[in-house]
Amino acid sequence: MLLPANQLEKALHKAAADHTQAPAFYEELIQSNVFILGKPEENQDTGKIVLEEEQALIIQHWERANDKSPVVPFFTSLQMLQQAIDTDEPYLELPAEALFQLTMGVSLVLNPNSEFGMEFEPEDIAVLLDKDLMLNNEFTLDEETEVLLGIPADIPSAFTAMLSDFFSKHHQVESAYLGTIQIPEDDDEEHLMVGLKGRGDLSKIIETAIQKLSLVDDIGYETIDFYVIDQDDPDISEFMCDNITPFYVAESRTVH
Repeated sequence: MLLPANQLEKALHKAAADHTQAPAFYEELIQSNVFILGKPEENQDTGKIVLEEEQALIIQHWERANDKSPVVPFFTSLQMLQQAIDTDEPYLELPAEALFQLTMGVSLVLNPNSEFGMEFEPEDIAVLLDKDLMLNNEFTLDEETEVLLGIPADIPSAFTAMLSDFFSKHHQVESAYLGTIQIPEDDDEEHLMVGLKGRGDLSKIIETAIQKLSLVDDIGYETIDFYVIDQDDPDISEFMCDNITPFYVAESRTVH
């Protein structure tokens, strides 16, 4: 097995070993350069070149073995690219975000023919490019609004593990709870509710957590609401603290 050649591959290896690290890998990916098989359409020079703005590219496609559908291979490093091919071929290094924008609507496969391969469908790419996905829209409940609160029956462990790992890196977060909320006059669907108890302004932490959750599959709820306990709605705060065991407690707050 090849050793990781860069920070992106280190993040990929961690995500392969621990799925809670997947959001960190996606964040690293969107900020990294990747390698593809291809060349500028009109430039016949060899060696290192600098692409000009809006210069056309020829990007090599492969075919999936099962249905012969086209897929664009891309690689986390030059060594991963070289491992995947048998003959010398022209290649390009470019930002992953630029590749995703260039190939919108096309399926991609990362590091094909390796143990660290991963397929990306067009909808996966759309999520990675959508920086406004799952925006943190604040709202205040009216005192007369009917609210139904509950406790979720089944939440994937990867969801709570990912959030716990993230909160452990932020000393302001003391504990975190999971509940459900439904506001009948606004929505027929039950929302998952994450309650945070901590010190100071937690808005930036919540904003980052929301972006991370946009990359987690199969949560079971279309909408996730965040509440700051003892700072937001007092009735919700009381319900969570009195009825729900926190899924995360900061080490300094853990009772032994």
